[in-house]
Amino acid sequence: MDRMPKLIIIAVVAVVAIVGAIAISDSFIGKEPTLRAEVIEVQHGNTIVLDIGMDDLRGLGAEIGDDILVKTGDDANLFLLSPDAKYKAVPIYGGYIADESGKITLGYTTCNHVTLNFKVGDVLTLSREGRNPNVDKLPNYLNGHSDNPDDYDDMVKFANIRELSGGELSSDSLYRSASPWNVGNRSLITDDFYRELGIESLICLNKDEEEVAEYAEKMPDAYASGLYREGKVSCQLCHAAVHSYPDEIGFLIDSLLEAEGKTGIFCSYGKDRTGFYCAVIEGLAGATYDEIVTDFMTSFCNYYNIEEGSEEYEIISECYPKRVLYLYDHTELIEHPEKVDWNNIEFEKFDPEEVFTKYLVDYVGIDADKVVKVKEKLTGGI
Repeated sequence: MDRMPKLIIIAVVAVVAIVGAIAISDSFIGKEPTLRAEVIEVQHGNTIVLDIGMDDLRGLGAEIGDDILVKTGDDANLFLLSPDAKYKAVPIYGGYIADESGKITLGYTTCNHVTLNFKVGDVLTLSREGRNPNVDKLPNYLNGHSDNPDDYDDMVKFANIRELSGGELSSDSLYRSASPWNVGNRSLITDDFYRELGIESLICLNKDEEEVAEYAEKMPDAYASGLYREGKVSCQLCHAAVHSYPDEIGFLIDSLLEAEGKTGIFCSYGKDRTGFYCAVIEGLAGATYDEIVTDFMTSFCNYYNIEEGSEEYEIISECYPKRVLYLYDHTELIEHPEKVDWNNIEFEKFDPEEVFTKYLVDYVGIDADKVVKVKEKLTGGI
C-alpha cells in the first residue's frame, strides 16, 4: 500500500521536470546566442583586438552586413560586421567589426582622434541583432570603385575633377580632384587636366613634404611635379576626421592665403578629406547648405557610380556628409562623435558661412581677421 503514493510522487516529479524542460526550451526559441570575447590588444587607443575570429562570429549565425550588439559593463553599442575598410565610411562615426589577420578588430569609423574606454583583459559579450537596415541598399558603394577608366562615362568623373562653386566663390579659381601622383591611372589623367587648365598652385592634403618630394622625383615629367619644383605646392598629411585637428584646418587656411593663381586641391581620390575641406571653403564664400551637400555627394556619385537622387544616394547623404556638417554646428560633440545617437538626430539646415566662421574662430582658434582675409580672397579671386 505504501508503494502507490511513492509512485504517484515520482510520476508528478517527472511530469514537472518534463514540463519545466519544455518551458525552458521554449523560452530560448528565437533568441540569439551570445559570445564572450576578451580584449587582447588596444591599437592607437581607438581600435581593439579580440581573442576571437570570424568563425566564432559565424557560430552566432552572423554574416557580413549584420549588426552585432557589443556589451561591456553597462554599455551596449551596435557594430556593423564588415569584410574590410570599404565598409567603414558608411555610416561615419558608426561602430564596425572587421577580420584582420585572423583576429576580430572593433572600432569606430573616422574616429582616429578618439580614445576608446577599453583595456587589455576587458571581457565583452557579443550577440547578433539582425541584418543592418541599410547595408543591402548600397549596392554601388559596397561594390567598391573601379580603377579602370573604361568603367566611367567620362574622364572628368574618373579623375573626380571639377571647379568649386557656390555662393560668391570666384569662378575659375579653385579646382578639386583626385591626386596627380599616387592613384595610378587617375593620377595620369588628373595631371593632364591640371596641365590643360593651367593650374598654378596645388594644396595637397594626403602627403607630407618628404612624400611629395619622393613622388616628384619618381614622376619628374608630371605637371604637378614641375609645380612642386617651383615651390608652388603646399602639403600636409591630413586626417580623415577633418574637423578634429585644428592644426590641419589651419594649414588649409594658410595655404589658401599663400596660393597664387588657379589652385588645385586634392587628397587621394578627391572625395573625403578634399570633400570636407572644400565644404568649408564653399561655405565661407557663401554657399548654401544644400549646395555643399550636393557638391560633396557629386564626388561619391563620380567615384562609385551612384545615381543622384536614388535611395542609395539619400542614405549615404544622411549617414556621411550631414553627420560631419552637424559636428561643425555642434563642436561640443567633436571629441566623441561615436557617442552621439545618430539614428535619432534631426539634421537641420544652417547658414554655412556663419557656422564655419564660428568653428574656425572659436574652436580652431584662427584670428577673426585672418578668416575675413580668406573670405575676401575666395570671393575676390585667388
